[in-house]
Amino acid sequence: NRAAARRLLLEENLHGALERGELYINYQPKINILQGTIVGAEALLRWDSPVLGSVSPEEFIPILEQNGQIIPVGRYVLSEVLEKTAKWQNLCAFRIAVNLSPHQLRDPDLLGYIKEVLLQSDLRGDVLELEITEGVLMNANHFVNESLEAFVRLGVEISMDDFGTGYSSLSYLRNYPFSTLKIDRSFINDITLDSADRELVSATITMARNLGLHVVAEGVETEQQLEILKELGCEMVQGYLFSKPVPADKIPELIAEFS
Repeated sequence: NRAAARRLLLEENLHGALERGELYINYQPKINILQGTIVGAEALLRWDSPVLGSVSPEEFIPILEQNGQIIPVGRYVLSEVLEKTAKWQNLCAFRIAVNLSPHQLRDPDLLGYIKEVLLQSDLRGDVLELEITEGVLMNANHFVNESLEAFVRLGVEISMDDFGTGYSSLSYLRNYPFSTLKIDRSFINDITLDSADRELVSATITMARNLGLHVVAEGVETEQQLEILKELGCEMVQGYLFSKPVPADKIPELIAEFS
């Protein structure tokens, strides 16, 4: 079975990849389109294997999640991005977004670790945004609810990633302390052609505004998409139209370019 052989190969090569320096982070800027400025970025984990080449996160992150390696890897991501964010604060008010998996959210030491890294980097909680998908909340328990509340008390922002792709988005908005909605790229792709997508995006933006939430549109690639999002009152976007995910050393240049 080819899929099983591929998975075995991934597992073997992923073992020790962090220690060997094969995992690294790229950053995709978030742009406030009303002001034309960079307001932050999303940290995206990448893997370049000497054996397998560049492996997509869709392939390797589920394996990290299953073998428990997501905990140390997630800590590496948090400490790395907060150290960088501390430097970027001198350039603009910069917020870094990090994706959290179900496994990480159930880690009883996560809150303490985040507090510690914020303290080391001399940062307030509001420079950090934790992105979670509906899937993370599907089997949420009392502990997860308390963790999210504790992050919010720390000043950390919680955003719902890939909004609109699951089944229970609306009930989650009512039950969890979200501050931002990220509209999934699948709704943005055809927004110029598909009136149903446009209506859904418009309704999401209106609802978010009424609930006091920020909105980010993901996967913005054309000027036409951008124009429609501006007309609909969308506040922030991410996408190749502005920048693909870049290494950390490119972020100061991008901040300067947009300021």
